[in-house]
Amino acid sequence: MSDQPPPHPLTAADLSSRLRGLAEHGETAAPATGAQVRGRAARRRRGRRAVLSTGALAAAAVTTVAAVTTGALGSSHKPAAPQASPSPAPVQRVTVDLDAHTLTVEGHRFTIGAPVSFCPIGETTVTVTAKYPVVNLRPSEQHVGRAGPRKWAVTFTDRGHRQRLLLFAMETSDLPALGKDGILGAVALAPADGKRVYDIIRPGARVEFTGRQAARTTASDAACIDRQPVTGGH
Repeated sequence: MSDQPPPHPLTAADLSSRLRGLAEHGETAAPATGAQVRGRAARRRRGRRAVLSTGALAAAAVTTVAAVTTGALGSSHKPAAPQASPSPAPVQRVTVDLDAHTLTVEGHRFTIGAPVSFCPIGETTVTVTAKYPVVNLRPSEQHVGRAGPRKWAVTFTDRGHRQRLLLFAMETSDLPALGKDGILGAVALAPADGKRVYDIIRPGARVEFTGRQAARTTASDAACIDRQPVTGGH
């Protein structure tokens, strides 16, 4: 038998303390093996690849957002192209030559009966207001001129804000005035020509008068039957 006393048994706390000390001493003192070095390098490479993959995914997300916003890269969400406003239709031009007794519109020329000097149109340029298949004129106070219907009537608005006859188609009784100054305050065309001009001319057309024309009426409006105000078809 040994004379030495038996060793004092270790408690759980003493054992845990000694194990931690051995672990710490091993990490600082023991050199890393080749396997440990290779393992650490592999872990660092995996970490770098993970960082690069995350960055690539973020860049792809930004590119996708940009494509959706701008319509790039063939995205189906392309912005709508700005639509150009439609150009306004050109203003139709009509010329009435009071000396030559002609009316020209859309390249067509027609012979007219022009106003008599004492019942002129009173304007050098007018705008077509409306068109009526028929308007009816009242008898004048002086019983001058032909009362009743004016077919294929085209009207304008004068300086006094009255709608008045501009053009109409003659009746057979008016034909002697064709090519002359014989209409009491408007312009008249042969029956067939009146219908053609009525069909061609558009509201808003600009009508210019050239040649001789008195600046104002020397007779009363009551005598110039074709200067009566027109209201609708009346």
